[in-house]
Amino acid sequence: MNYLIGLDIGTSAVKGVLLSAEGRVIDTVNGPFTYTEKGTARLLDPEEFISTCFGVIRDLAKSADGAVAAISACCASGNIILLDEDMKPITPIIGWQTTVPMSDVEKLHTKEEIDAVYNIVGWPALDSFPFATLSSMRVNRPDLLDSAKMVTMSAEYLAYRLTGKWGISHSMGTPFYMMDQEKGVYNKALLEKLGICECKLPPIYDKGTVLGALTAESVSDLGTGADTKYVLGSFDHPSGALGAGVLKEGEMLLSCGTSWVELFPVKSREFAISTGGLVDRYMLNGAPYCVMKSLTSVTEKINYLRNKFFGSVPHKEFDGYVGEGVLGCGGLAFDFDDLDAVDPAGHTKPEIARAIIESAARMLGENLAELKKCGLECNKVVIIGGITNAKVCIDVIEEVLGIPLESVNGQSAGAVGSALLAGIGVGIYESETAAFEKMYANLKNK
Repeated sequence: MNYLIGLDIGTSAVKGVLLSAEGRVIDTVNGPFTYTEKGTARLLDPEEFISTCFGVIRDLAKSADGAVAAISACCASGNIILLDEDMKPITPIIGWQTTVPMSDVEKLHTKEEIDAVYNIVGWPALDSFPFATLSSMRVNRPDLLDSAKMVTMSAEYLAYRLTGKWGISHSMGTPFYMMDQEKGVYNKALLEKLGICECKLPPIYDKGTVLGALTAESVSDLGTGADTKYVLGSFDHPSGALGAGVLKEGEMLLSCGTSWVELFPVKSREFAISTGGLVDRYMLNGAPYCVMKSLTSVTEKINYLRNKFFGSVPHKEFDGYVGEGVLGCGGLAFDFDDLDAVDPAGHTKPEIARAIIESAARMLGENLAELKKCGLECNKVVIIGGITNAKVCIDVIEEVLGIPLESVNGQSAGAVGSALLAGIGVGIYESETAAFEKMYANLKNK
């Protein structure tokens, strides 16, 4: 029997699944990442990153009683790393949450050029992600940028370490911020301003493309089987949408990872851009684009409030308090833009616990209302991510939003989507829809 391995390289951890060719989830494995903070930078050691991802692959391969046909990975992308001529890191992995002063960006680009980034890339210029990070590097550390022989991101570096080959998918290329999204090529004007030669960047391919076979060294280390292929994956939320079956216009994915993201499949990039949301390439056979609205770092903010008011209580205990609370939380609401602004003195533990979740849900509802004004409506909502482990929290979100939520593959949806894409890449499944239906039939028959 052939197997598929899918990775979901998140901000705080990598999640992996082993999927049989028949679409049955055989095993799941997680591995955490540990960042160091340096000012406004969030940095990850490249070898620790590789070791953690390899460890997850190795553990999954042990659960297979046959060869692993293919591996693919999605990623919370935008994590820059620079390499020397021997393809050794000369920087840590610079996490996407790293921020730089916009004044650095403005020293290199005119206002018109900064405003034009959205139409070119599909995402607006921010004070984080590679456009800002590399602009700041060009201004402050041009020697470092010029000495690099490869400018890439963490997921592409993992693929290189597995196969010895470079490549990036159109979808991953969006948060790389140097690609013309519609044309699927690097934007020469952006590269000229950043002072980066295209020869220093990974070649661009469609997601689902077989980048290459794992090297003999990787096969020996990981135990996958001699003919394992690596298939280029996508940005994490589109992969989660595939793993959760959000494949048509009128459907919405609510992906609750480090950030909470609403994702809508759409047929037109022109319409997608008109919404002002984050736009990415999506299906190979279906809606070609998707629109996302991100509520940045919501889960981290929830964790901050939970730890502030409840300490390191088990999740089950906190969830119990949430379940005891009632709609409205006795008038208590938290401001997720200023977490310390509200003093809950005089409120009960159930009111405080529920208010944390309810405040996040109300912020989500406000975003959905704004997106509806832009023409993004849904008749089906599927929720994935860590919060799906707590049904009581899903119940709170349902009550606040007034719409039913379905959960498919929960915390593993992104990794399942990667495994399905790996199967498409090596010809086991003919399309995203066929791949999901094969997997979902097994899920329903559990």
